[in-house]
Order: sequence, then structure tokens, then C-alpha cells
Amino acid sequence: MAAVITIGFAEGHGSLISPAVAVPAAPSVPAAPNASAEAKKECVGSDFATFGKIYDAIFDSIVPYLPPQVRKDRARIKAQAHRDMDRLRISNMVVSNHPNQLGAERGDPIMKYRDPISLYVVSQLLNVREGKQFQAITVENLTLAQAVETLWLLIHTTVIIPLTVVLSAVPNIAPIWGPINVRFLVTLPFYIGMYGARYLYQFISSALVNSCLVSMTQEERDRAGKPVKDLRFAGSVPKFIDEIAGQVDLADQRGCEPIGNQPMSRIVDRTTKYLVYTNKDPATKAAITGISRDIENRMRNTWVPANLIPADPADFNQIEGLISLLGGYVSPDIPITIGENQFSIGTSGAPLDIVIGLIHNFNHGQNLGEQVRLWDLPVTKSMTAAYYTMYFSIYVAQTIYANALPIALPGVAQYVPRPFGLFYAPLNFGFNAYHNVLRSMCFSEDKKVEAAIA
Repeated sequence: MAAVITIGFAEGHGSLISPAVAVPAAPSVPAAPNASAEAKKECVGSDFATFGKIYDAIFDSIVPYLPPQVRKDRARIKAQAHRDMDRLRISNMVVSNHPNQLGAERGDPIMKYRDPISLYVVSQLLNVREGKQFQAITVENLTLAQAVETLWLLIHTTVIIPLTVVLSAVPNIAPIWGPINVRFLVTLPFYIGMYGARYLYQFISSALVNSCLVSMTQEERDRAGKPVKDLRFAGSVPKFIDEIAGQVDLADQRGCEPIGNQPMSRIVDRTTKYLVYTNKDPATKAAITGISRDIENRMRNTWVPANLIPADPADFNQIEGLISLLGGYVSPDIPITIGENQFSIGTSGAPLDIVIGLIHNFNHGQNLGEQVRLWDLPVTKSMTAAYYTMYFSIYVAQTIYANALPIALPGVAQYVPRPFGLFYAPLNFGFNAYHNVLRSMCFSEDKKVEAAIA
């Protein structure tokens, strides 16, 4: 039996090396298609183009330039390469999928509300829902889109997030002119690079999906990116994740509204029913029901100005997003003198984004004074309110720290690293990813209703 290289999760451990729990299938190198199959081939983008097909296209294109002996052995070389790619298998748990591969269509929420972390979470929840979480994909059958999304997730978590925290810690040293200081000159190229990398990724991802890369039959397209059915890695999914995965599905435009669009009342109702169902003690069930009834009454009688919650930064247009980004560098500080001490209050960050968000609401015809019951407030509005509350709280703490430090450490305060990147990172990369998941997924029962109506 040929040796099989497997990459996955060992049961009970975090290792990525694990034996597969099945007899490996024979190499899945496709047979040469007949003439009718050739006629039905279609040129596809990265969401269908597999490494095996891409290898064939590249190899065939360079054959005329290879030495005669290599050209003579090209069939054997290709067959060996395919066997090697088929032996290398990757766990579904470490692969992220492009929204197209998850079944999303243009205009579906996940196309707009996604980041590398949320896209990975959605991919894995759908894998668990379909029972594919520990299946394996051969490199032969891995699509280019899967490779791009997984690589970007790796770069995002191992480079961009840590680098953002480190750059945020650089102190404001050696003022040069206005907002320009050594920190500005040191960090600006990195921020521009990260901002550019994000847009470069978005451009490459979109361009590859919409490009003509290789020609494939319908059968090959149906198989592209799919795991090996008879090969599974050892492991288990925590029960609560399995339960969550069973209750959610991919949101769409046909009727399965995102969880983020649901009113708070539905979340309270679902949570109450779940707690009552999972608790067997009658007294506990009665207590839960009573608390839930009290919460519901409060929510029905609490009115909030929903449109005074600024628009989420994910909904900013390009101009608003650019103003928000550049505001951190060009927005002036407001000097305030109290007694013999002079303080400054920054106008960038949370204050600037709040103003941009309110202007965004006004420009979209929203009545800033309109009141809605907390019972009817959409989940995404409550998430955005929580985001700005945490964002502004960190901003206030940062302002107090920046003004108090020179008093506590005169002469050396400007050399002390800034710790607030450790607070912004969970907000910007954790909380926002969770919010994007809520905006990309719907309740599975809504999908069933949608299917019944269709």
C-alpha cells in the first residue's frame, strides 16, 4: 500500500498530523474524456479549477520548450505528479471556501459581509451541518479558490493581526510638524501595505473566480473541491458547536433572512425555548420562563432611537471608508487647558466614525429621531450599538491614558509603548467577525420554509 500523507486534527490534540480512519481510495486521476465529453467542456474560474487541472494546463503549455527526453516521458511525469497530489490530503477543517463554493449567489449577504475569519467560521459551520468536518480533500482536487482563501486566512491571522497590535503600540515620539511624527513615518508604510494587501486580495479573489483558467467537464466541476467520501480523520466536534451548526444555514435573497436582520424578540424567544428544553428540572424551567417573561415586558416597553445608532463601518461607502482611514493621521487634536496642565482630545477614531455613521444614516433618508421598541430592534443594530459602545470606551480610556501619562512620567512618557492595540484587536478582528457571521447566516427553519414555498 502506498504511503499516504495526511493533514488533519488528531483526536483530542491540536496537531495537524493524523492518520486517516479509512482505507485510502485509489488515486482519483480522471480518465481521459471521450469526444462527447470534450464537446461539453466549459472554461471555469478558480472556484472550479483544481490543482490537478491547473497542473495539466501549465505542463502542457511548457512541453514544447522542454528537452526531448522530458517530452518523451511527459505522460509518465504527469501521471506521477497526479499520484503525488492525490496522496497528499488536507482536512476539511483547515480549508476555507469562497462564497461561491458555499452556494452563495451575487447579492447574497456573505458577498458583502465577510472577512477571512468569518468566512472560515461559516465554512466550518456548514461542514459540520453537512457532516463533512473531518473529511479530507486531496491536493489533486483542491480548487484554486480554496487555496487562495485559506492562504489569506493564514496571512490575516499570523501576520496582519499581530502586526496591527505591534504598530498600535508604537509611541508618539519626536513630533516633526502637526500630526506628523516619527511614529507616523514608521507606521504609515505598514498601514498602507496592509490596506493595499486587503484590496489586492479582494481583486485577485474576484478576478480568479471570474476568469477563464481551465476547461472542465460537468462531472469534473461537480467533483471539484469536494472531499474524499471514504476517508475521514479522527476527531469530534463539541456538542454546542454541533447544535449551533444544525440551527443555521447560508442566508440568501430568496427568503432566508440573515440572523442580523431578525428582531431581538426572536432571539429572546429562541433562547428561552432552548434553555427550557435543555433543563429537566421543573423548578428551573419555571424560573427561566418567569425571567424571560420579565425581559420580554421590559423590551416591549423600552423605546430606543434606532437611527441614532451610527451606521456600521462595514456599510460605509468608499469615500466614507477612506475618510475614516485617513482621519487617524490628519485629524487634529483639540487642546484643552485646565489650570497649569494642557490636555488634548483626539478627533479621529471613535468620534470620527460616529459622525460618519450618523451622516450616512441621514444621507440614506433615515429619520434620526425615529423610536422603535427594543423588542423590534434588529440584531445587527444592537451589535453595531455594542461595537460603538466598546469602541468609544476604549477611545476614552486611551485619551485619559495619553493625557495622564505625561503627568505621571514627565520627560519619558513619549517613549512608553501604547497598550491599546491589545483592546482594539479583539474588537476589530473578533467582534466584527462574529457580526459578519450573523449577517451571513440565517436560521435553518427559514431555509426550510423558503424551500417549501419554492
